[in-house]
Amino acid sequence: MNDKFKGIYTVAVTPFKENGEFDIEQSRKNLDWLIESGVHGIVVLGATGEYQSISDEEHMNYVSEIVPYIRDRVGVIVGASRERPEDVVKLVRHAKACGANAAMVLPPFYCHPAQDEIIKFYNYVMDETEFPVVVYNNPGSAGVELEQETYQEIMKHEFALIVKESSGDIHKLTQVINDAPERTSVFCGCDNLAFESFAAGACGWICMLANFAPRDCVELYNAVCEEGDLKRGREIYKRILPALDVLESFPKPVQALKHLVTYKGLNGGYVRKPRYELSDDEIKYVEDAMEPDKIK
Repeated sequence: MNDKFKGIYTVAVTPFKENGEFDIEQSRKNLDWLIESGVHGIVVLGATGEYQSISDEEHMNYVSEIVPYIRDRVGVIVGASRERPEDVVKLVRHAKACGANAAMVLPPFYCHPAQDEIIKFYNYVMDETEFPVVVYNNPGSAGVELEQETYQEIMKHEFALIVKESSGDIHKLTQVINDAPERTSVFCGCDNLAFESFAAGACGWICMLANFAPRDCVELYNAVCEEGDLKRGREIYKRILPALDVLESFPKPVQALKHLVTYKGLNGGYVRKPRYELSDDEIKYVEDAMEPDKIK
């Protein structure tokens, strides 16, 4: 396992102004708070960061502003998923030039590639960039599933240094952990499987909840992974599980996170189209179901 890539990596929200522009000042404030709260790393422009709603030029402008601001304090992974492999390579090269530690990449989704095509896709990206890549399996969102043999082949590449397993199948996560070479860090990618994933051997968690409850996420990781205290970890997990369940089931998790970041005294900002803000009824549901005052 690569010691550089472990712990709690917050997949950070991207604050936008009402007119759709990036709120760079607020982004910096949010990230300062996360780092002060003890997270081990930040994922910039993951799905929670609304990478789908911005152009390549906007993506590179934001990365140019944010990655140098945080790269010397915590690990930095930049989301670089696009449908065209050439566009992925462009974004990965830019993240590398800005000082990121790795790039997170989904397989192409709309074209539904076959498993051999997924292998060739990742090898192409890593060969062209010579940069650590997070191999990201999220069939629920992307509609494309990495099979066990596909994982095995991709992880043979020297730059396949991180896996984010988000299928929601704990058996599959365990298989990936068992198959992973020593250099490859396997991260939990489902918020409501964090405890189970740590117990199975995951060395980190690319985490939505840490946007507004970073200390609990770090304490859960420390209890289970660093101290081996399953009882303490279970206590933390039981308290935060209602919020984790909402994030994995509520149809508007990005809006929920942005609202709760603001609720906690920061500013999550507006969302970009095609998303829209929560209704009053949705806000009430999120606050009642996720109980933000009980977590930290």
